[in-house]
Amino acid sequence: LKFIVIILAAGMVAFIGAVICIIAAVHTGSSRAAATPAAGGSVARAGSLGALHGSDTPDSEAPTFNIGLSGLDGVTGLTGHDPTVSRLICTPIPAGECNTKNFQQQADDPSLYAGEDWGYLRTTAEELRQTVLQQKDQIQTDQRTIRELTGKLSECEKGADRPVDELEQAINQLKDRIEKLEVGKLRYYNINHLQRTRDRGVISPKEQLLVLLEKERKALRQETEKHRQEIDRGIDKLRHRISGLEEGHSFPEGYRLSFPTRTNYMYALVRHSIPKLRSFTACLWLRPAEGGIGTPLSYAVPDQPNELVLLQGLHSPAELLVNDKVTQLPLNLSRGSWQHVCVSWSQKGGVWQAYQGGKLRGEGHGLATGHHIRPGGELVLGQEQDSLGGGFDSSQALVGQLSQVGLWDRVLSSSQVATLARCGKVPQGSVAPWTENGIEVHGGATKDPGEPCSKHSRSSQ
Repeated sequence: LKFIVIILAAGMVAFIGAVICIIAAVHTGSSRAAATPAAGGSVARAGSLGALHGSDTPDSEAPTFNIGLSGLDGVTGLTGHDPTVSRLICTPIPAGECNTKNFQQQADDPSLYAGEDWGYLRTTAEELRQTVLQQKDQIQTDQRTIRELTGKLSECEKGADRPVDELEQAINQLKDRIEKLEVGKLRYYNINHLQRTRDRGVISPKEQLLVLLEKERKALRQETEKHRQEIDRGIDKLRHRISGLEEGHSFPEGYRLSFPTRTNYMYALVRHSIPKLRSFTACLWLRPAEGGIGTPLSYAVPDQPNELVLLQGLHSPAELLVNDKVTQLPLNLSRGSWQHVCVSWSQKGGVWQAYQGGKLRGEGHGLATGHHIRPGGELVLGQEQDSLGGGFDSSQALVGQLSQVGLWDRVLSSSQVATLARCGKVPQGSVAPWTENGIEVHGGATKDPGEPCSKHSRSSQ
């Protein structure tokens, strides 16, 4: 309770003090305004004390202020009866923005604001001084840059003759090297010839150097050509040796291709160029080592990797592809034994036949009708091509042996196929005969002696 009483008492004291301050301020302003002489006899009336609170006050109760208004658009004076100045409006001013000095005092005594003006001038002078210092530093930096560039330019001007001296030195060194390289009659002839021309004064030293360089250039060209010919002969010998190593020894009883493991890099390449074919017959002896024959034969051209393919997956039937069109072949190939296989095709009706052991096992039509086997491709044995000459997939590789692979440019008859299965010969029309030099082995594939139709092979079966 005491605390509440104290708070109420303090509030009353504060309120009374505020009222006293307001009365004193109004009284002081009124007395000063009354003491001010009127300009031109004009008077104006201000509202009473109630104007501080925004209330209306009768004109008879308003004190009079003398206000000099002469020269304002011809108005000589204002009276309290003017409704536009019949009251005073008090507007609150934020703390710190109210200057207690009035303008009349400033006019009477200019020294009142002398300190503030001097501080402003001092700040301005300091800012100007900092600007001058910055400009001075920039000027000094520019001067240093100019001096550096001038020095570099002087060095460049002084070294203008240096490239000429270096070129002359290089020419002299080249001349010394050329003179050391001269041998035999060429050197003897050049020395004597230059000596004679120098004695006669026919050519200048520069011309002598040019003559010497030209002769040496010819000599070096001849020497280079000689070395190139020797290198070419060495390369040819090396190629022959590599071919001999790849082909192995001569096989009087024939040979077979061996693909011992399933890889994507072991294959054989048929060197013979394949022409345009409207029909064909492909025959081979095959000895698979695993289930599925993989890809015994694959022919690809630049725009079609599956131009002609014979393959069988691990768990799928054998297939013949022509221009990426496929048909299944009713072949039953067993592991570990030699088997003769032939397939034929014609663009007329897309007719095809499949033989195993010299006997027809299946035939059909509608396979790539009207198409022709395009020339200029790669015939690969043991791998399926996904691109020309490459793109092999180990899952489609052949594991086993191949022999007597042949390609004919026509459809062989049933009797001709039976003849081949009995180890006979049908040479007419063969575009890819089985020869020792016609097959290249790569990636670990080998040529081994013996093949199904040789005595050695038959005795080993």
